[in-house]
Amino acid sequence: MRFSIMYVEAMEEEAKRIHGLSVKVEERVEEAIVTGAGDSFAACLTVEGKTRGRLRCVDPYDLLEWDPPRSIVIVSLSGRPKVYSWLAERFGGKSKIIAVTANPNSRVARSANIVVEIPYRSKVQLPGTLSFIATLKTLYALANVEEQPERGKIVPLGENPFFIGRLENFGIAYFASLKISEIFGERSNSERLEQFLHSPIFSTQGRNVILFSSGDKREIELREAGMANFYSTECATSLCNAESVILSVVSEMKRRNWDRIFYLENKNILKLSSDMIY
Repeated sequence: MRFSIMYVEAMEEEAKRIHGLSVKVEERVEEAIVTGAGDSFAACLTVEGKTRGRLRCVDPYDLLEWDPPRSIVIVSLSGRPKVYSWLAERFGGKSKIIAVTANPNSRVARSANIVVEIPYRSKVQLPGTLSFIATLKTLYALANVEEQPERGKIVPLGENPFFIGRLENFGIAYFASLKISEIFGERSNSERLEQFLHSPIFSTQGRNVILFSSGDKREIELREAGMANFYSTECATSLCNAESVILSVVSEMKRRNWDRIFYLENKNILKLSSDMIY
């Protein structure tokens, strides 16, 4: 059977562009509520951890029940989900709204006080990979934080992996779990380091456990504990760990001879998802 590599090739090409990707952001935010969904929520969780809560991540639908904060950063690559229109109606004129989007002509951009553009375009519909890196770099620039450049490496995922991370790397763990759902249509888990030890660890038998490393001493203790099927990235930064996710997903697709994107194939679920979102 011939191995088609259309999706794999496209994702590999995006991975090659990671280290050449630069962002230009003039706006700076000291404190704000950040909100987003899907990959944008993963980026939201990541920037919350990176800024130690200076930028706080809140689910967009939950945010509708909040009192108006001073500033809201709405993160959406497409700018299309209807929940952001509801947020604009709810908080317009009460909160400063900053739209972080790749679509400056979208509804969310038009309703914002400030638009910060994510430098990403693609002619092929793919699960978010380079777009996630572009979003995260844009948010880091907006929050005035930086990371030292590192190179991500492949870790073995297997089936139904369990991802762990602390602080900003919990957002990367959440991102990794999203990719497993979108590409393979399989279950996986993401958890914070301390919470993982208190109960979810008991659900890992026969599954690969991947720790997105930051060099923390408690992570080292877990790595040295001799846990079966345990893998740790060699990174110390969230951007490096995000690259490791992308490389590892592509590697797993090749291992399985899997040139498919599950969410694009499952039309019934995709229609339900799209109808609810848009």
